[in-house]
Amino acid sequence: ALTMRIAGPTSCGSKRQPLFHSPDRLIVGNAPLVGILDLPGTRRRPPIRLFFPSIVDIGAKNIAEPKPAGYFVDGRVSYLLQGFAHVAIAGHATRLHRWILRPFLWLLSLVLPARYLKIPGTVQLKSRNRNDASAVKYAPPSLLAMTDGSRREGGGEANAESKRRRQRLVVFSHGLTGTGEENSIYCTALAKRGYVVASIHHRDGSSCRVPMPDGSCQYYRHMPTGEDYDPNHRLEQVRARAEEFLYCCTWLVEKGAGDDGPPDDDDQHPVIDDIRQHLDERNIIASGFSYGAATASLAATLEPDRFLCAILLDGWFHIDYSSRGVEFDFPPESFGMARPRTEPSADAGVEATNSKTKGLNVPSLFVNSAQFRSYKKLYGATRRLAGRINASCGEDENGNEMAEMHVLPGTTHSNFCDVVFWLPRRLAGKVFRLGDADAYEAHKSILEWTARFLERF
Repeated sequence: ALTMRIAGPTSCGSKRQPLFHSPDRLIVGNAPLVGILDLPGTRRRPPIRLFFPSIVDIGAKNIAEPKPAGYFVDGRVSYLLQGFAHVAIAGHATRLHRWILRPFLWLLSLVLPARYLKIPGTVQLKSRNRNDASAVKYAPPSLLAMTDGSRREGGGEANAESKRRRQRLVVFSHGLTGTGEENSIYCTALAKRGYVVASIHHRDGSSCRVPMPDGSCQYYRHMPTGEDYDPNHRLEQVRARAEEFLYCCTWLVEKGAGDDGPPDDDDQHPVIDDIRQHLDERNIIASGFSYGAATASLAATLEPDRFLCAILLDGWFHIDYSSRGVEFDFPPESFGMARPRTEPSADAGVEATNSKTKGLNVPSLFVNSAQFRSYKKLYGATRRLAGRINASCGEDENGNEMAEMHVLPGTTHSNFCDVVFWLPRRLAGKVFRLGDADAYEAHKSILEWTARFLERF
C-alpha cells in the first residue's frame, strides 16, 4: 500500500518577526561556498543556472574579490516583470505594454527589494570567457570529504570511499510561466550539501520570458482555449521540455568543451571542465516543480538508465478539460499509457498513437501542497503515479517504499518558489497568495525531506 505522510510547517511564536524571511539557515552543508554560474543559451542548449560546491582562492592575485549571487541573473527584475505582465494580458507587442507597462515596470523594479537581495553562502561567477581567471574554484568530492571527514563513521576507510565517489548531478526544470531562477534557494541548498545542480530556463514557450541566442527574447506562448483547445499542444510541449532536459544532461556529463565540443559551446567558463571530470553520468537526479515535475518524470521515463531517482515538487500530473471531453494523466508516457486519441493540431504534425512505455520506474519523492492535494483528480493521478513506481520498484533493503509522498499542510502552489524571500513576509503572503503555513518552515520541510530521501541512494 502507498504510504502518505501529512506533516510539516508549524506557526511561529509570538515574538516579533523579522521583516523578511531569511534563507540563511536553509543553506547548510559541508561545501565551503556555493558557486553560481549563469550560462546563456546557445543554438542547441537553453540557458542554465549552474550551482556547485566551491571555494575561493584567497591567494589569487590581480583578481577581483567575488561577490554573492542575486536571485536574478544580472539583476533583471524588470525583464521578468514584463514577462509576467505578458502572461496576464497576452500583449507584449501592444502599445499599452510598450509605452506604459514597460517603463512602469522598469521603475518598479528599481525599488523592489528582490533586485538587491543576495543569496546567502554564494559567490557569483561573472566571466563567460574561457580565458578569464577567477578566484572561485570548484570543490570536488575529495575536498568535501576532507571537510566532512570528522563526521563520517568508519574513519579513514569511509573517508577514502567518499573521495572516490563521483559527484551527483541534479537537473531541475521550472514550472509553467516560470524561469530557471525561481527555485534558487532550493538549488543552492542542494549544492551546499555537495550536489551539482543545473536549473534549466526552458525556451519552448512555457516560460514567461526567456532570452534567445540572437539577442531577442521569447515570451510565454498562450495556448488556445474553449472549442479551440488541443491537448496535443501540451503533449508536444512537455516532450520538447523533456528533450531540452535530456540534452542538458548530455551536455553536462558527456560533451567536452572547446575544440572537441559543439561549435557554440567553446565560449563557456573553464570551471565546467573541472566539474565534468567528477560528475556521475549514470546516476543523475531528475527534479522539477509543477510543470517541471511532469517534465522531469517524462525525461526519466524516456531514458531511465541515466537516472538514480526523481524529486517531484507539487507536480502537474493530470489534464482535465472535461468541458471538451478531454481528460488524461499527464504526461501519459510516465503512467505507461498511450497518448489520448485526439485530432492532431494542424501546425504541429502530431499523430495519435497507441504506443506505450513502461512508465516512470525510478525511485521518486513527491512533495505536494495542500492546495494541489485538494484537487481530487490531480492528486489522484499523483497517487497513481507513485503507486506504479512502488509496484515496479518494490522496496529498498530497509523496507521503505521507492515512492515517498508528503503533503505540506496550509500551503499553496506558490510556497515552493523563492517568492517568499523576494518581498517582506506579510506582503509576499498577500501578493502570491501563500497559505497559512509559515513560509520558511515549508521550505525547511521540503529540503529536509529531499535530503533524507537522497541519503537512501
